[in-house]
Amino acid sequence: MAQCVILNADGTLSPTGQAVSECTGYVLVSGSEYGLIQAVNTAFSAPSPAQAQGWFIGAWGAVMVFYIASRCVGAVISMFK
Repeated sequence: MAQCVILNADGTLSPTGQAVSECTGYVLVSGSEYGLIQAVNTAFSAPSPAQAQGWFIGAWGAVMVFYIASRCVGAVISMFK
């Protein structure tokens, strides 16, 4: 559970008792909460240019592979007519 804390002059942390949404200091979170925050940030971040290019080329390549395969299958089927 997240907790609002402040940093003391001697380097220790002290809880403030404030709500996390109104915290004026630092928010201390557990490891599982931090992992969830990281997962959400990763899921909704914009892809890098290399990733976007890879998805575009992969989708275009799949369409081309299926098109060429269907042309070949169509040529074989037309021989039996």
